[in-house]
Amino acid sequence: MIPTSFLTAMNTIAMAMIGLTLIAITTISVTTVAMTVSYARRRRVPSIRSSIRSRASSGITPQITPRAISRIISRMTALLAASVFLFCAPRSNAAVNVDMSVSHAGPRAVEPLLERGILRDYRIAWISLAHALEFNAADALSGPFVSTARDTLMNNVSSQRRSGLSTRYLNQNHKVEAVYYAPEGDVIELHDAADYQLQILDGGKLIHDEHVVMHYVVLMTPAADHWVVRQLQAVPQF
Repeated sequence: MIPTSFLTAMNTIAMAMIGLTLIAITTISVTTVAMTVSYARRRRVPSIRSSIRSRASSGITPQITPRAISRIISRMTALLAASVFLFCAPRSNAAVNVDMSVSHAGPRAVEPLLERGILRDYRIAWISLAHALEFNAADALSGPFVSTARDTLMNNVSSQRRSGLSTRYLNQNHKVEAVYYAPEGDVIELHDAADYQLQILDGGKLIHDEHVVMHYVVLMTPAADHWVVRQLQAVPQF
């Protein structure tokens, strides 16, 4: 088995390389457009000038203007910057292992394709949860969580921000069993026996560190193109 630390390092390097590539593309694109506009102004390119004059004389607003180009550049740069952030921002997905069994789900059987989708989306939910609570980034919760699950986690993030705390969920292992799948296919109930290393930090200083075992009752429902966690409730036992 490849060590987790090696995979994490390779993942970080790959994301950094992608980020640097996007930055280079942004720089080249902006420079190229700026040089083209500058050259057109100096040379007073007839085709551009004539096109703008003819559109203006016919009552049509010119479409190619420095301001329009500036807006396009700004939007392009913002999109690429967002991509860089998504690839290079600190993440808490170094080790989130999920094993799921659907053999006891009912009354409707869970098809293999659906099983893979739920496993994928549940793992993404825990990656997002860990990221949100480690970096107090509430936006990370909006996609994978809805309803009471999202509201509860949002409140946790807000509370941590006020107190200057953050929480790490490290080396996560989830043993998940599907226990109910509605006949209509609109809800599935999971039982998750999870263990992970829980660390609490105060202003970046570690103040608590323990290995915990938790049990969660989870309700997931379908969204447009993925499954979301509607309820994530810790219980003493199943």
